[in-house]
Amino acid sequence: MNNIFDSNISLELGIEDLAKYPFLEAAGEYVRRRGLSLDDISQPDFNEVIERAKSRVLQAIMRHEVSAEVGGGEISPEVELLSFPVALMLVKATDMNHLISRYSHAEALRVERLLKDEREELVVQIFRNVLKIDLSPVNVNYIFKHLDYKIPMMEYLKRSTKFHEPQWKLINKTVHQGYVYLNTKELVSLIRQEIDYIIRRRLTDLVLPRLPENIEKIVREISTFSPPLPKVHEQVIITPDRYSPCVTMALNMLQKGENLPHSARFLLTTYFVSMGKTVDDIVTLYLRSPDFNERITRYQVEHISGLRGGRVKYRCPSCRTMATHSFCFKTEECDDIKNPLQFGLRRRRRMNNIGELEGAAPQKESRSNVGDQFC
Repeated sequence: MNNIFDSNISLELGIEDLAKYPFLEAAGEYVRRRGLSLDDISQPDFNEVIERAKSRVLQAIMRHEVSAEVGGGEISPEVELLSFPVALMLVKATDMNHLISRYSHAEALRVERLLKDEREELVVQIFRNVLKIDLSPVNVNYIFKHLDYKIPMMEYLKRSTKFHEPQWKLINKTVHQGYVYLNTKELVSLIRQEIDYIIRRRLTDLVLPRLPENIEKIVREISTFSPPLPKVHEQVIITPDRYSPCVTMALNMLQKGENLPHSARFLLTTYFVSMGKTVDDIVTLYLRSPDFNERITRYQVEHISGLRGGRVKYRCPSCRTMATHSFCFKTEECDDIKNPLQFGLRRRRRMNNIGELEGAAPQKESRSNVGDQFC
């Protein structure tokens, strides 16, 4: 007998469901059926839609998360739903790639928050139809923890590798007969990055027509609030032979607009503090981060640098510590170093020795006192 969790059965979604999850195919179909043009949207009758779209983008810039104006609020579900594609147009029209990353991340956080309190059958449908994951609800209590869903182990591993905190390691999860058991909070956190990717891809692929003047005016206003395009390469040049693989990976993630785990942020900050970079230099590195907040970032960098709090200057974590946090990307060039600060040091010494043997003038070696203490 079929039930609501069979893969060939779709739950009937109402307008409130579509407003909460506007990235769903059914939400896009609803908007298409309205047959609205840009000229229609720019008319006074749709001022509420445009204002909500503008609010979504500004919230992403200022608060790093979009509010959920659905159910019991002053904004109707239809206005909330229609505001989503308009907000995408506003973001795209700014021509700021870093704003695309920030906006998709903020919308993904909104979805994550809503899914935590969502009814079971809709969560299952979103996972099965949108993410192509065979999710099944369960009702299990295990070691003082309630588990709500199970997911195939391979599907879990595909996604958990993007997280580097210990709690996401398979050894710390409940596994039975090829399934990983999770509570609702863990489940929706696991797929937040995929929702982020879906929204970011829509933004990247969006082809904009000519916008009406009243919408262009809003785009210009949004651009003034958005931080300027960061120029990371002016501060740090990423080359494989200059930084350790873990540092290079963290920098590359930032340049792609991805969120770094806490362990990688601590690594990056302590590493460049040890290299003599200023607070401003290090804060600039994080400008591409989707959740960038200058006040908080500056405070954290100053704290790690020993300029705040207990005035303790933190050391760069060891390679063993980074491996514990699953953020070690060791290569042959690492040469059994104990700390990322030592990367390249031994190779330069060997090159100097080779130069001396061949009669060449040895290169002058520039050492960091902080790096030397790990040798």
